[in-house]
Formats: sequence, structure tokens, C-alpha cells
Amino acid sequence: MEYKKVKPYKELEPFIHFYWELKGNEFEQQWERVFPDGCAGIIINLGNKCLTDNGSLSMEFGKTYVVGAMNSFKDSFIDIDTHLIGVCLKPATFANFYSYASQNELINDTVELEKSNSFSIDKTCNNPFNYFDHFYSERIKNKNNQLQSELNDIHSTNGTISIYELAKKILRL
Repeated sequence: MEYKKVKPYKELEPFIHFYWELKGNEFEQQWERVFPDGCAGIIINLGNKCLTDNGSLSMEFGKTYVVGAMNSFKDSFIDIDTHLIGVCLKPATFANFYSYASQNELINDTVELEKSNSFSIDKTCNNPFNYFDHFYSERIKNKNNQLQSELNDIHSTNGTISIYELAKKILRL
């Protein structure tokens, strides 16, 4: 299996952790476990069918899917012809790009997006990460993520800030 991550355009860094690409290889097939990280993701399948959500969903070639934030792991079967490209959004940023559904409705779900919200297969194949930068730069609805300051505090302390300290900063106690 081949996996790589690419940083987004600087303007998008407050909203997007990274872009990624995963390809199977001719020597092995395996179940790959993805652990919850609080982030929604968007995936396009450029390979043959890919089983995900512990085998309960088959992602089809050329389709774009939203993966809601998870509170449990998911297993996906990576076959020799698997080719997925995706976007890992930062927490609470999905609504800056999509008005699809509220994120709490998508928890632990993988759902196919309608064509108007889907990636172009041709543009994704030609230069995926440059295309994603343009795609998301054009879609930003609200450049001010209301939780950005709090997310920065959580990231800068590597998650060690207490709920009390975070609430104190937010409520200015």
C-alpha cells in the first residue's frame, strides 16, 4: 500500500489538515483500520470498488463521498486496484464548504455526495492537489471559523488544555 499526504494552499490551512492519496499495490491486499480523529473527510474513488465502513459500504469508481467524524474505528479493504484520494478537513469546518447536512447527522457515516458537491474525475486525475486547492478556495463560505481560536489552543497544547481552561478563555472568566 502506498500512502502520501500533501499540505493545502496556505489560505486553506485553517480549514484543511491535509490532502491524501492511497493506492493498493500488486503484492498485497489488506484491511486497513482508520481511527477517529474528530475530522470529516471527503473521498473520491479512482480505482475499482472499495469496501469501507467495516465492509458495509462499497465505494464506486468516480463517486465522491463524505465521511463524517467518527467515534469508533472503521476498516476498509485495500485491494491491489484501490486508488482513493481525499481531504481531511479540520474539526467544525465542513460547513465552510458544504451545506449538505449537519455534521452530527453524519457521525460514523460515509455518504455519497450529489454531483454538485462532487469532485471532477478528470481534474482529480490530472493534478489532484492543485485541483483541490482551487475547488476549496472557490467554495469557502465563511472564512472565519468560529472555533478557530479554540482549535488553535487545543493544537498548540497537543490536546492537554483542560476543558475548564478552554471554557475560561471562551467565556473570558
